[in-house]
Amino acid sequence: MVQMDGRRVGRVLRAVRLHRRLRQIDVALAAGVSQSVVSRAELARLHRVSVREIDQIAQVLDVSIFIDAKWNAGNVDRLIDRSHASIVEFVVQELRGLGWEVIVEYGFNHFGDRGSVDVLAWHPATRTLLIIEVKSILTDLQATFTSLATKVRVVPKLVRREFGWEIASVGRLLVMPGSKANRSVVANHAATFGTLFPRRMPSLRSWLRRPDGPVAGLWFLSTSPGGTPTNVRRVRPRRAERAARTNPQR
Repeated sequence: MVQMDGRRVGRVLRAVRLHRRLRQIDVALAAGVSQSVVSRAELARLHRVSVREIDQIAQVLDVSIFIDAKWNAGNVDRLIDRSHASIVEFVVQELRGLGWEVIVEYGFNHFGDRGSVDVLAWHPATRTLLIIEVKSILTDLQATFTSLATKVRVVPKLVRREFGWEIASVGRLLVMPGSKANRSVVANHAATFGTLFPRRMPSLRSWLRRPDGPVAGLWFLSTSPGGTPTNVRRVRPRRAERAARTNPQR
């Protein structure tokens, strides 16, 4: 069951529109919806407006609208955490199979900047540092982008001092289940994701095998209903690399 304070949402949308001296038709044209949709949203008739349409109107007005979910039968955070842990485990196995050194949940606290990197990976041969953010569900995009930007800015100098890694390049990946909901969020913010995370599979697959400089990409994983990664094409070493590992003296 969806519960939303429709009256407040409508009042906020209308108040901001009037403050910016915009007509409903101005907002409608900018958002790519009809004027009647804008009117229904402002009148709190949200049952007649799609989530996508509300999101488009909110973006035009620079308004943030958050929809949260709770499970009446129990602690939903445990289910989310289970999915998150499964994705992290999958990513760690993939990277280790390709020769990356991996640290899970690398915590840091540096002059007020604090947090934890879900997966921190180091590729000794190319001196590449990879910072990976894992998300089960995309919710607060601004918080996600800001958090990852902080990690990219702070963590490299910390690990250089802590582990002595002489970093040549830094990559960042956002990894998540390829659910309809997540893909919809990315599609609705295509310009933003295209700028911040331009690389996709299979381009990322080649980079993971042999890093050749900085990278920023988005990695969708196929998952089961419970959130466990499944039927995902494994990122495997090339044939020559496998042969070299099997017969190192050849």
